[in-house]
Amino acid sequence: MKCKIQGYEYKNLEVILSPGETFYAERGSVVYTDDRIQRNTEVNSGKPGGGLGSVLGSAIKSGLSGEAVLIIRFTNPTNTELKMVLAGSLCALQHIKLLRGESLLCRRGRYVASTSKVMLYIKLSAQGFLGGLAAFQRIEGEATVFLDSLGTPIEKRLAPGECIDVDEDHIVALHGFQPQQIQANWSVGNVFGGEGLSLMKITGPGTVYMSPVTMKIRTI
Repeated sequence: MKCKIQGYEYKNLEVILSPGETFYAERGSVVYTDDRIQRNTEVNSGKPGGGLGSVLGSAIKSGLSGEAVLIIRFTNPTNTELKMVLAGSLCALQHIKLLRGESLLCRRGRYVASTSKVMLYIKLSAQGFLGGLAAFQRIEGEATVFLDSLGTPIEKRLAPGECIDVDEDHIVALHGFQPQQIQANWSVGNVFGGEGLSLMKITGPGTVYMSPVTMKIRTI
């Protein structure tokens, strides 16, 4: 499989599938595909083989998380390479390699595609809301994940114990963090200081991906 983010002001994703390979993408993300590529619709979250209850639960979680309930699996059934081009609803794309056992926190509705199927979760809890994570969801799996962004994301790698304060409306994704490493700094003083109501204090290790343009007006 070959994946390439291309373009300048508005970026797209070119995917070349070798024989037998599959790729997953959000509905509505296709620019074009070779007509020999097969498409199958699947529920985009939940544990495989979980039965009807798992499927219904996945659909509910997906709807609440801002993601579409269904996802498209693209397969190359031929003996030659086939091409497809995808794009998000915003102007840029960010790829993040997710290893088995890792989790990725991303803004709801920003998942575009992945090289294999990933699990998409939302955790509706008081801790999530008070911790500033109400607008985010968790992605788990082993894949390269492609996320939507307004502008080319700023990437900041934090060493263990290193802290930064980030305007939450600029955050695209948080890779390699546990919830206890992320704290909301609620303060009216932030507003008078020209910032949002909540700055998020993030402590390393981990990587923060931030949009140079606020994503608040684009969040579902």
